[in-house]
Parts: sequence; C-alpha cells; structure tokens
Amino acid sequence: MSIHFLGKVKIRYNEKNVEEKLGSKAIALICLLALNRKRYVSREKLEGYLWPDSDTEAARYNLRYNLWLIKKNVGKDHEGREFLYVDNECCAINSDYLCQCDIIDIMDFETSPEDTIQRVMDLKLLFRGDLLEGYYFKNCDEFNDLIIFERMKFDQHKIRILKRLVELYEGEDNHEDCLLVIDEILEMEPFDEDMALKVLNTYVELEKPVAAVAYYNDFNDILANGLGVFPSEKLRNRYIEIKSSLDHHKHIGGKESKFNLTSYCIKNIEFFWISDVVGKIVKNIDFNCIDQLNDKEIYALGRIQGDILNRLNNKDSLEDVYKQDIMDVGIINAFIKLINCIGDKYSLTITILNSDHMDSTSAGVLEYLKNTKAKGLELIEK
Repeated sequence: MSIHFLGKVKIRYNEKNVEEKLGSKAIALICLLALNRKRYVSREKLEGYLWPDSDTEAARYNLRYNLWLIKKNVGKDHEGREFLYVDNECCAINSDYLCQCDIIDIMDFETSPEDTIQRVMDLKLLFRGDLLEGYYFKNCDEFNDLIIFERMKFDQHKIRILKRLVELYEGEDNHEDCLLVIDEILEMEPFDEDMALKVLNTYVELEKPVAAVAYYNDFNDILANGLGVFPSEKLRNRYIEIKSSLDHHKHIGGKESKFNLTSYCIKNIEFFWISDVVGKIVKNIDFNCIDQLNDKEIYALGRIQGDILNRLNNKDSLEDVYKQDIMDVGIINAFIKLINCIGDKYSLTITILNSDHMDSTSAGVLEYLKNTKAKGLELIEK
C-alpha cells in the first residue's frame, strides 16, 4: 500500500487507486491518524475534528461508517496484518502494516551518518505540493486550522531535508548542485544568513569570487528592504575577506579575473541572446561594471531583461523616460557599452550554444562585437 498526502492525494492498495472510493472524510481520517502515527487518537477527538456540528450519536455513526469504508477498501497486507487498530476508545494506524506513506517517511526522518544523497533526494521528491492540497472541509474549522498548521510544519521538514542534502553535496565537493539546493532553501527562507554564508563560500570554492560579492550585495538589499537590518558580523567579515582578495588580485594582476558565461539562443525571439547574456551578467558579475551605465542605459536593457532594473540609481527621475518608447538602437548601444565596461575589468568568455538559432538582432550585434574585437571578450560558438 502507498499513500501520498502531499499534492494530489493518492492512495493505492494492491496496485489500485482507492481514494475515490474512500471519500474526503475517510481520507481526512487516515491523514489525522498518520499525523499522529506514534500514538492512539481517541474516537471523541476524531469526531470533534471531522463532525463537530453533529450530535453525539450521529458523529459516532459517521466515524464507524468511515472506519468500515477504510477497512472495506484497504485490506490486510501480505503478512495478514490489518491497516488500522481500532477499539472502543481509540484508533491508530498499525505501525507494523506494510505501507509507504509520504508524510510518515518525512516526519520520521532523522539525520544519520549513513545518509546518502539518493536517500535524501527521494525524501525531497515526496514534496509534490501542500498537505491535502485542494481539500477544504465544510464546518470543520478546527480541522482546517490544523491542516494549515501542519502545512507550515512540513515546510520546516522540507527545509531540514534540503539542508541535509546541502551537507551531503558539500561532503562530495559537488558545489553546483549544492548551490541549486541552497537556492530552494532561500526561496522559502530568504533571510537565512547561514545559507547566505554557504552561498559565498560555495562561490569561492567554484573560483567565482565576483559572483560571491554580487550575491552579498543582493542579500544585503534583501535584508535592508525586508527587515531593515544589516547582515551579521560573520557574514560581513566573510564578504570583506572575499572583496579584499579581489582587490588584491586586481592590484597585482591587471584584470580582476576570468569569467565564463554560457548563453543560449532561441530562433525568432528578437533580443533573446542579448537578454540571456545580460541576465547572467546581472547575477554573476560585480555590479561595479553595471554601475558604469547611466540610468537611461540600464532602463533600455531593462526592456529586454528586467533583472537589471534593480541597479537604477534614481527611478523617480525616469518618470518621463518610462513613458517613451526605447528604440532598438538604444538597447543595442547599452549592451555594447556594458560588454566594453566588463572588458575593462575581466577576461570574459561567452560560449554560445545553438548559435544557428540566434535571433537576427542578436546576430547583428554578435557580428559587430567580432568585427570590433571588443576588449577582453572571447566568443565561442557551438
């Protein structure tokens, strides 16, 4: 038997879906017992959750009927054990019954030295959606409130599992996948400074200190705008270390560092390649380069790549500009200037995948960059 309460509810017994035969109250009853998997739940409590407006006799009947309905559709396991334990006072899921239940597996997870990436990844994949997604039980206010509370708890379970996955990826020096998982955590907890520190350290491990500095600047803005606070001393000190290292390399070696971008092309979508390059520059390259553009140039690029607009210095002064159409040539000139500004500080390599699918506007700009031999720029077409 398998049960999935996260996302679309699925209950399978002997390879057959039985959730439609059970009905919403029987499903809710199983969910309640699963959430209380390590203890018996009184009949009175179950009746109060699921039939609060019924009189005592009607509530008792409804509970008996739904217990019978579950037993009818979910039989014994291969060892002859019943799914539910029921007596005159209490109900419970039989802990010995052979069954896989997503929320039980998640709640029972405890970190262990024997954890593997595959095991933790399997748990991560159980999060297909919210607990009892799409269900609302009329006149069952206490039960609906309980489900909302449990949904918040499962968000914390997910974060706990993701953080364990980060630890395992760190142990294998798998920095790319580590960053992807940290991004998931920060989507749920955007002010988590421990995870932000891991982002900085991971970028350093990937030899991308410039990306670390850019990330810190973004995180600093998130804290300032969201909470009105500054990063912790520990996070600030790590940023200072990384920034000092960059400044040192610049002082002794001319260009700050090499930077590699992989870009993509989609045919017949004008400016797509340019937009893709600008978006990756915004996320990965020190904002000092972008800040050499004036607000009008940043706004022009913002017409094709919105991520760059957070670098506008004075949005209020551009009220009149917002009302104007930006000519294509303005976007192109702003992009070329951005590439040249980067060339003053970096050796920039742009690898272009599917270059034969490049839109015509981007293809013209690419040809211009080749012919003018833009400073510090290497272009690789595949």
